[in-house]
Amino acid sequence: MQTSQQLINSLLLLMGTHNPEEKVRVADELWKNLHSSSKSPLPITHNDRAYFLYKGNAETVMLVGDWTYWQPAITLQKIEHTDLFYGIQEFHPTARLQYKLIVDGNWILDPSNTHSSIEGFGQNSEFWMPKYRDESWLEPHSKVVHRGNVKRLEFNSKLLGEKREIFLYTPEYHHTDGFSLPLLIVHDGAEALSIGKFHHILDNLQSAGKIPPCAALFITPKDRIGEYALNASYPDFCIHEALHEALAQWKKWNVPISEDSSKRSITGASLGGLLATKTSLQFPKDIGVCIAQSPSYWWNQAEIFHSPYLKNAAKVEFHLQTGTVCDAQKMTESMFHRLKHLGATVLYQEFHQSHTWGNWRTNLASALQSWLSPMSIPHHIQS
Repeated sequence: MQTSQQLINSLLLLMGTHNPEEKVRVADELWKNLHSSSKSPLPITHNDRAYFLYKGNAETVMLVGDWTYWQPAITLQKIEHTDLFYGIQEFHPTARLQYKLIVDGNWILDPSNTHSSIEGFGQNSEFWMPKYRDESWLEPHSKVVHRGNVKRLEFNSKLLGEKREIFLYTPEYHHTDGFSLPLLIVHDGAEALSIGKFHHILDNLQSAGKIPPCAALFITPKDRIGEYALNASYPDFCIHEALHEALAQWKKWNVPISEDSSKRSITGASLGGLLATKTSLQFPKDIGVCIAQSPSYWWNQAEIFHSPYLKNAAKVEFHLQTGTVCDAQKMTESMFHRLKHLGATVLYQEFHQSHTWGNWRTNLASALQSWLSPMSIPHHIQS
């Protein structure tokens, strides 16, 4: 099994070889060694560089990904006298990103990469730079995993004038007198379950004793942009209807949910992150903690920075997360400083990832642990 440096050296040797027959031999040998070196050989990552390779009969091969805003901006170079294409890109050593290849106009997953990520718009190839460490808790860290129960409910919304869908996640827990469960409210509820796997993250954190048992309410939108960004009554729907219905159902099941606002958190990503921020500021007595991932604070000329509800900032604990690659970094950092100035407790985290479910599901666990198992950590963190 060859190391990444040895494989890179073979690629550099190939690029410096002039004899056509020798080039073909070295290219074939490189490809053979590459695929015998690991389960997912491509791209080759070393220090701050990623080496993308494609071997096949093609006229053009392009690379598109998080860092190009998914625009076809990078053409892989064909090595003369071979059917091998290559491209070299620089990234932060802890980056975790997604990409696809465009082969003669066809968008495809990298056939030599078994790592992929499911997103709202389909599946992408994924790679980790050498110093990336997976702390997603998507997989169990303990022998015994206590699985929570997820139930789907429908109810009639007077505010929205139609039936709406919610999901209630109830964890396994030991009932004792005076005990009540903290509550996480999640926007984009159906996708947070099917794509984000948030319930699995809760299961695994709780089973390993990293957080106490925690219930969760997943709220599903119908007209996402219209409701999250344009409907001023949607936060009222979330608190006065969706949350009300969920609490009433848990009461019927004899499941105790905490009434302490510091034990109630609301989370969302992108426009959901904006909505989570708005909702916590508008209803700090009901929701005392906000976890905003890649929040779209830029929406409508950054109107959130002029919200009259910012007067309530000091009553809410904020956990702000953003990627650094074509994500919401600048506006999220600006909000961090604004909230700090207003007296709020704020944790700000940057990850060298992008505006994807892959980013949000791999970093939710960090926010959940800092909320439910707070430790002495800096307010501004780069990962």
